[in-house]
Amino acid sequence: MARLVVVGGGAAGMAAASRAKRLNKNLNVVVFEKTRWVSFALCGIPYHAGCIVKRLEDLLYYTPEEFIKKRGIDLRLETLVTGIDRDEKKVYYKNLKTGEEGSLDFDYLLLATGARSKAPKIWPEIEEAENVFYVKHLDSAEEIRNYALKLPTGSKAVIVGAGYVGLEFADTLTSLGLKVTVVEALGQVAPRALDEDLAGQVEETLRSHGVEVVTGAPVKEFKIVNGRAVKIVTDKGDFEGDLFIVGVGIEPNIDLARQLGLRIGETGAIWTDDHMRTSIDYIYAVGDAVEHTDIVTGRRVWRPFAPVANKMGYVAGSNIAGREAVFPGSVGTSTFKTFDTVVARTGLSKSEAEKLGYNVVEATLNARTKAHYMPGGQPYTLRVVADAETGRLLGGQSVGKSETVLWRINVLAGLLTAKATVWDLFATDIGYAPPLTPVWDGLIIAARLLMRKLGEKPRNQ
Repeated sequence: MARLVVVGGGAAGMAAASRAKRLNKNLNVVVFEKTRWVSFALCGIPYHAGCIVKRLEDLLYYTPEEFIKKRGIDLRLETLVTGIDRDEKKVYYKNLKTGEEGSLDFDYLLLATGARSKAPKIWPEIEEAENVFYVKHLDSAEEIRNYALKLPTGSKAVIVGAGYVGLEFADTLTSLGLKVTVVEALGQVAPRALDEDLAGQVEETLRSHGVEVVTGAPVKEFKIVNGRAVKIVTDKGDFEGDLFIVGVGIEPNIDLARQLGLRIGETGAIWTDDHMRTSIDYIYAVGDAVEHTDIVTGRRVWRPFAPVANKMGYVAGSNIAGREAVFPGSVGTSTFKTFDTVVARTGLSKSEAEKLGYNVVEATLNARTKAHYMPGGQPYTLRVVADAETGRLLGGQSVGKSETVLWRINVLAGLLTAKATVWDLFATDIGYAPPLTPVWDGLIIAARLLMRKLGEKPRNQ
């Protein structure tokens, strides 16, 4: 019986394991996971820490028992893979609870080793501080929550990094009664999601909810006293805190890939083809450790997003089981919510497109989520970018007080995936009802504005 060994039990690894086992019941599937959890939603960590998600187990898509008893997967939790012999096709492991060591042969190997925080590399001193946290694994949610709940109301929480996770924590920690300060090295919040002017709307939201926002302030060091951080040091001053969350970004975990001699791509993540095969044909890789193709530009990118990781796992599992599948890449769609403001983006911004050599047209408009005569409509800002030469859509961003911000960007994402044009956007048959959207939706208005800038040229010319 052929054996597939999966290293990493996150969403991508378990998607691959489940798909392969479902398509080939005779395949022996073994998953090694160094923590006590599998199929976990790390994106939910700020919400468990903020007591919105009550139980840590609720962040699991499926329980370990689901995989073991119903799907027939040999799941080995709290077991670390210590080495892999690519020539002998053998995995070496150690059980972190019992200390037992062993080895296992494989026919196929799949790496789903994920990503890890850059925080301890940047500030080694935080490893000794009991009140400094960054996302290591699912248990980080419980650790942050337990510490935050012990603090008196009005205690100070300092968040280093104004990206997605940092701004989600700003919301949830505020809801626990903490006084929150967000410190960002770059000149705006959400620097990888939004243009500066749109990011200003998010910053306004944060300030309106009592969050102190400090931008353009790289953290030089953490001051540690008796095992606790007391403040951070920046060029814009020192900021004291009782609890510190570090969300400065992540990097692909490619240690095993390097040991195996796998090809590492230009992004610094593991290279794979569109079947999720690495440079060694019996070794596959998926998830946040892997780069892939940007459908808009054709370039290689690293996007550690859960939907991408899950699709990679599905494709890899299919191919391992003998059913051909292809992962074409992604267009870079992402979203987050902080307080009452929703942010979403897809594809390229104008500045990103111009750096890649595109001649760009852009349309920005302020619109509402319902017909003007319907109560309860919310404002949002929409920006759409296109190629001035061909009219091909390149990207979009939106900010507003409604979850419909995301569905409008999702419409754009679908069109980007299909390599559609401004005229295709105009022709898209978007649903209409007065309580749900105006008859001239913002997306269609954006298409009209872009068509005007393109000289009203006929479709596909």
